[in-house]
Formats: sequence, structure tokens, C-alpha cells
Amino acid sequence: MTYRLGVDVGGTFTDFVLHDSQSNRLEFAKTPSTPGNQAEGVKAGVLQLIKRLGLTPESISFFIHGTTVATNALLERKGAKTALIVTKGFRDVLQIGRQDRPDLYDWHVRRSDPIVPRRLRFEVAERVLHTGKVIEPVSNDDIAEIIQHLKDHKVEAVAVCLIHSYAYPIHEKTVGEAIRKALPDIKTSLSSEVVPEFKEYERMSTVAINAFVSPVMSRYLRNLQDSILEQGIDSGVHIMQSNGGTMGADTAVEKPVHTILSGPAAGVIGSVGIAAQTGESNTISVDMGGTSFDVCLSYKGEIRRTQDSEIERLPIKVPMVDIHTLGAGGGSIAWIDPGGAMRVGPRSAGADPGPACYAQGGVDATVTDANLLLGRLGPGSLLGGHMQLDVGMARTAIEKFIAEPLGIDVEEAAEGIIRVVNAGMIKGIRVVSVAKGYDPREFTLVTFGGAGPLHGAELAAEMDIPNVLVPIAPGVTSAMGLLMADLRHDLVRTVLLSSVDATSDFLSEVYADLEKTALGQMHREGVQWKEVSLIRTADVRYLGQGYELEVPVLNGPLSDVELDTVYSSFHDAHTQAYGYASPESRLELVNLRVTALTKLPQPRLEQAELTGEPNPARALREPRDVIFYNRPLPSAVYSRANLIPGDILDGPAIVEQLDSTTVIWPDQKATIDQYGNILLGRIGK
Repeated sequence: MTYRLGVDVGGTFTDFVLHDSQSNRLEFAKTPSTPGNQAEGVKAGVLQLIKRLGLTPESISFFIHGTTVATNALLERKGAKTALIVTKGFRDVLQIGRQDRPDLYDWHVRRSDPIVPRRLRFEVAERVLHTGKVIEPVSNDDIAEIIQHLKDHKVEAVAVCLIHSYAYPIHEKTVGEAIRKALPDIKTSLSSEVVPEFKEYERMSTVAINAFVSPVMSRYLRNLQDSILEQGIDSGVHIMQSNGGTMGADTAVEKPVHTILSGPAAGVIGSVGIAAQTGESNTISVDMGGTSFDVCLSYKGEIRRTQDSEIERLPIKVPMVDIHTLGAGGGSIAWIDPGGAMRVGPRSAGADPGPACYAQGGVDATVTDANLLLGRLGPGSLLGGHMQLDVGMARTAIEKFIAEPLGIDVEEAAEGIIRVVNAGMIKGIRVVSVAKGYDPREFTLVTFGGAGPLHGAELAAEMDIPNVLVPIAPGVTSAMGLLMADLRHDLVRTVLLSSVDATSDFLSEVYADLEKTALGQMHREGVQWKEVSLIRTADVRYLGQGYELEVPVLNGPLSDVELDTVYSSFHDAHTQAYGYASPESRLELVNLRVTALTKLPQPRLEQAELTGEPNPARALREPRDVIFYNRPLPSAVYSRANLIPGDILDGPAIVEQLDSTTVIWPDQKATIDQYGNILLGRIGK
């Protein structure tokens, strides 16, 4: 037998999904994350899974990983000591940024500090026009002087971002080759290789971040590869990208900035894939883990993606799944602000020490402590009872930090914590739906992550979303999404041509060059060219606009007729986005894009075999009181492993499983569908 293994590292737990590609059987596992060295938690979980199932390591033929290494290095500013080389006169672009304010009405707002300090930003004499015409050749004397500075400052990584290198990359390559020859141990990132697009500030920020996290990612992946080789797994390592595709570990080391949203992107891919197999094409995916809450919208089966994102107010210009992230998870800490109002997050207890109820040294009141005190979590809910929760410690923490300062009883304080964290998550759902012109009533809420199903019914009720889908393994949906992803590479080239000057021959030539590069990348990762699908798009805008819209482009040699189709598609897209179009106005082609896709074997949801007549009584556990609407109500508790399609559960009730817990509210019904998913109807209906 051959197996495919997906491993997703979260802030609290590391999740594993093993897929038998012949029988389509799935196995799940969870282990506590090891923030100090994620590879240790991954290694422990793999060993546990192999031992439990009696597998030979050689039978694992594909290993894919969703990692937060690059994300954490950026957020915590624990990357490499990085230098930046720029065109003379542009040393402070990274500091100046754009003219807009991060928060218009906040007088005390401050921008994020640049990822590279000014003393490590160096200038080289050279100049190129946006057309690619060389005005001043690159100065070899400046390069030699900069290399000496790099030695003196003992930098670990270098980013090179010269003006208009997207149009003429030779100067950057000259600088990069000189550094790599003189200082081979330093990681060198060129903007023309990482993000060959115009917009100097965003390009500079992106390549600086790439260099900043590159040594950290390199060390981590090297340790991980050595670790799985020691266990006898010789499949190599694939990494989840922020765009929802996968790439080889070597590519991830070269371009780690593409992994900034690695784990959350996998969750979206998994939830959308599961919903699609059940016939749901409009979904709002919400992933609530231990430290964060990630929300993403999919319309008619198409996941929203973006080319421009920000992490901690630092621009990142690479393709990403359009995810809105909040600091709201099971480990989010509740606190009282100076004005006496209760807040929840963004600070989290994480995996170490964890919530107070973990009894591992944590003392702060968290969302998990509140759910435990309210009875929505049971003391033996986590990891199938292998991890016991301490109700007494949860009560002590909530009483000390929330109830006593506010002068309320502890149960009321616990319900307040849940209401506050829910309010933040509802705002996040509005950002990706109502604020983008989508009506939540036309969508299904797919809630997953270890904590998502605890809150899904309340979130849906507040947003008037009619249905909630809880996947069969909500706590490991991100890990399952890793196994549902395609091998994917996105390439781009800036052209900046008006519709009058753009010719079909020139555009065909650029697309052909991009496709050749994409196919070469796939070939290096062991993919045959005939297995690759190529998708063309173009970024178009009205001449004079500051932002563009992405529209599809036909494959093959382009003709004037097909160019007219591209322009017509842009007018339609502009009407949809802004409510109007201006067909008489001149257009500008900004960027040409090519996406290379290779389909990989994927797990399929199969209809569960009926082992008897629907009767949820077989799954009953010991009932308990659960607090709803400020009062304890006797609630049934079910084991999800013993529920079958057709079972109908009446609330109030709790469904427990290895990786998550689902709350069914009073007067709410839940149905087990043909695939084993839980479908929740409206609260009170």
C-alpha cells in the first residue's frame, strides 16, 4: 500500500491526516505543538501514527506540510539579520512606504518598523528606465564596497531590489552573483526572481521579508527532512503555499515568502473541497484554532485570491488565498482594559503554557476555560480523553481576572468571554462577505478547527446564515486540505502597455516565456510537462487608474480578436466590482500572469455505510448540564464516532470527537448527512 501524509502545525496542536490512496481510507491524529522547534512535534506525531497503524515508513510515498515557521518568524521579528541593497537615492523607500495612514482617525497610530534597519540598507549606483533601457550601468566598485560592509556587519541574508528590475533584471543578477561568489553562506534574494512586478515599495517589502525568513525556513526544512529520513520516510517534503497550491521544499527555501499563509490556506482548500463534494458551492470557511480565527469566502466554488496582502502592516505582493485573520482562538486570553471593558485576544496562551485548564502553568482566563466552565467542553473532551481539563483551574482564572474586577458571578463572566470573542469573529465574517458585496444568507458556514464547531451555531445565527456544515474531522480539516491541494506555481511579468501599443505578437511572446519557465519549474519537481495545465490571466485597468482587475486570457497564440475579448472581459469585471464601465476609455495592460497546475491524487468523501436504522441513542454518553441563555440546561452528549447518516439530534446537545466538539443549541436540530458531516439548522427553528 502507498500512503499520502498531510501535516499541519497549529499554534496549539499539530494535526495529521494519512490517506491510503488505493482504498481511500483516512486516518487522523493530533499531538501538542512544540513552538520551540516545530520539527519535534511533527516527528513525534509521525512516529505515533506509524506505530498505531503498524505501517512501514517506506509506505508513505508523499509528505506535505503546512507550516507557520515563516509566519512566526515575521510576526515575532525573529528572522535573520538582513541587509537590503537598493538603487542609489532609494535607501528610505522601505521606511517611507505609501502616503496613506494605517488608521485615518488614530492620532497615535504608528507604522510597523521596517524589516531592515537603515544602517543595513546600502545603495549601489545604477539606473534603468521603466522601459528596460539602461541609463547608468551598475557600479562594480559599489558592489565591492557593499560586500565588505556585509562582512563587517555579519549579516545572514541579503535582499536586492533595484529600480525597474522587473523590466531589466541584469543589474540585480550582477549584484546577486557577486554576493553569492564572495559570501556563499549568505542567503541572497533578488526582487526580479521573487516578485518581478512594478510598485517599488511593495516589491521591496516582499523581497526583504523573503530574505528575512529564508535562513529560518532553510534550517527548519533541513531539520525536518533529516528527521523524516531518519524514520525511513524517503518521499521528500512538499510545502503548502499561501495561494492554495503546493511546492517542493527546495522552492520553499528559495521563496519562503510564498508560505506566509501556508496553514490557513490549507484549511480553506479542505473546507471548500469537502463542501463541494456535498453540493455546496457558496461557502464561508471559518477556522478557529488555538491562537487565531481565519475566515475566507468561496463563491460558486471559486476561492477568492488576492495579489496584495499585509501581515502586521507589512505589504506582501505574492498570490494568496484571500483570508482575513483575527487573534481569536481557543487560547485567546480575556482581560479588562483600562476603561473597565472586557476584551478577548489577540494575545494567546498558545500551546505552552496553554489555557489555565490545561494545568501546565497557564494562569490567564481563556476562551477554552470559558467553554469548559459553561459545560460546552467536557473535562475529557480533548484528544479522546487523553488530555484532561481542570474545571477548578478554569473557574479560578475566570473569577480572578474577569468576574471579580467586573463584580459579576463567574458563569456570567464565562458567557461574557464567549460573547466578546464571537463579536470579533462576526466582524471578520462581515469583512469577507457584506463588505465585499456578498449576502451571507446565500452561503453555508463551514466551521472547523479545534474550536470552530463550539461557536459555529452562534456565528451563523448572528449573520442569519441558514446552514452550518461541520466536517467529519473538523480539527484536522487543514491537514486534510493539504492532501486536496494541487501542485501550483504562479508567475508574473509587468508590461505596462496601453491597449493602443500592445500587440498580440508581443503578448504571445511574453506568455510563452512565462509558460516555459513554469514548465521548467514543474519539471525540476518531477512533473512531466503533459501533466501540467496552464492558465493565463492579465491585470488590466483604465489608463490613469491606480489599481487593476485580473481577467482571463485564452491559451495559445493571441490574435487581435482575442485581445478585444480580454478588454471586454475587463469592462464586465469593472461593472461587477464598481457598478459602471467606460468602454470608450483607453485601457492599460499592467501584468501578465501564468498559473501552472498539476492535479495530485486526492482523498474523496464517500457515503458512509449504514450499520443500522438511524437512532442517535447508540451514541449517547453521560449527559451533563450546559449553560445556555444564562441558565444550566440538561444536555445530551454524543460520541460522533457512533453517529451514522440519517441521525437527527435535538438540542441542547454536545457532540464530542477526538479533534473537536460541536455545540447544538436549544431548539436547534442537527442532521448527519450521507458523508458523515454534521448539518446544523437555524437556532430556534
